Amino acid sequence: MFSSDMAAALKARWKLIVAVLIATLVLAGIWLTTVQRTYVATASLLFDDRGPNPALQDNPQQQDDRSMLGTQADIIRSDAVARRVARNERLVRHPELRTRWLEEGKGEGSFENWIVTDLLAHLEVAPEKDTNVLAVRFRASDPTFAARMANSFARNFVTMRLQISTDTAKQYATWFQSRTDEVRRNLEAAQAKVTDFQRSHGLIDGNVLALESDRLNALSGQLANAESSAADLRSRAGSRVSESPDVQQTAVVGMLRQQIAANDAKVSQLAATHGDSHPLLVAARSELDVLRARLASETSAASQSVRVASSAAATREAQLSGLVAQQRARMMQMTGYQSQLEALQNDVATAQKAYDNVTQRLNLMRLQSGLPTTNAQQIDRATAPLLPASPNVPLLLLFATLGGLALGVIAAMLAEWSRPLVRTAGGLIDATGVPVVGSFNFAPFRHGRAHAVGGM
Repeated sequence: MFSSDMAAALKARWKLIVAVLIATLVLAGIWLTTVQRTYVATASLLFDDRGPNPALQDNPQQQDDRSMLGTQADIIRSDAVARRVARNERLVRHPELRTRWLEEGKGEGSFENWIVTDLLAHLEVAPEKDTNVLAVRFRASDPTFAARMANSFARNFVTMRLQISTDTAKQYATWFQSRTDEVRRNLEAAQAKVTDFQRSHGLIDGNVLALESDRLNALSGQLANAESSAADLRSRAGSRVSESPDVQQTAVVGMLRQQIAANDAKVSQLAATHGDSHPLLVAARSELDVLRARLASETSAASQSVRVASSAAATREAQLSGLVAQQRARMMQMTGYQSQLEALQNDVATAQKAYDNVTQRLNLMRLQSGLPTTNAQQIDRATAPLLPASPNVPLLLLFATLGGLALGVIAAMLAEWSRPLVRTAGGLIDATGVPVVGSFNFAPFRHGRAHAVGGM
């Protein structure tokens, strides 16, 4: 066969090419009908970081998205989820699975364990690119069963995740409840200590320290006045108290001095005019002696009064000084009591803070234990796939078509080589080396005439 006749040969033997193509497609179709098909159903799970999780509100540090998705994928592939799927779907009653178990496992071991292993062998969990979505894929020969298992894995994972979260929250709630009782008792004990201390030390009124300070200031003022008064009285009640103005300026002493001066003048006058034995002079001198004696008595009484006042002022000063000292000691004692009371009140504040924190955590755990959902939810349900994942029917048909065409071309070329024919003028020139003078079309006549198709 010559290269110039290739296109004409293939065109002439198109039926052979088509026959080989059809035969190839038929064989591919027969193989597709006999080979075991594997279907893959996919369900999608979304993990929303903004989902409600009160237990994590106090903990701003969040897990990395990639590690979080990896952890969740491992949980989906765990035996616990697979067992829940097997039990909830009642796969132990599945006849085909039991038949396979008897054939592959020889009926040895636990049927449920074999189902779990088989389910995990056909399960694939992978995160979608740059998202918080996990794709749950299940492979099976039955498309409906594959979709059923993919949805069951997704559903049971969400259920188990919620159960784990709520069970953990319930356990923490129980612990926090016992802890709440303990811190409540501590708070009540601290409050009782404060109350008993206030009652026993007279600190019921919150302003008691200020009142005691005001009392000390008042006593200090009184003591200062008493000291000043006592010092003044001591100076006036000295050794010459009788000559002090307090004694000399009294009304009685002043009146007696006037009377004595008048009588003294009278005695001097009588002594000048009468003899010493004259009755008038004797009477005047006697009256003068009486007045002088009375003056001495009154002066002594006034002096004694000054001394008594000075002694009373000193006594008052001593009393006030003692009261001030006692009040200062009481202030020191009350200050110590106040410091102890503040320490006890700090204990109450600490116990109150601990009680509030534990109560808050208890409420959070109770809230989480009653949450109806988690931050994981199924966004896409798996449906029974129309085409198998293995074998790939469109790709196989494409390859069968291309292969059939290639085999048809090869068959046509082999047939042409086994019986070469001159099909074109160029091929004739190549075969004989003689120029072609003309060519004729031997196709059936049209309209009763033959038409020449070429010329010199």
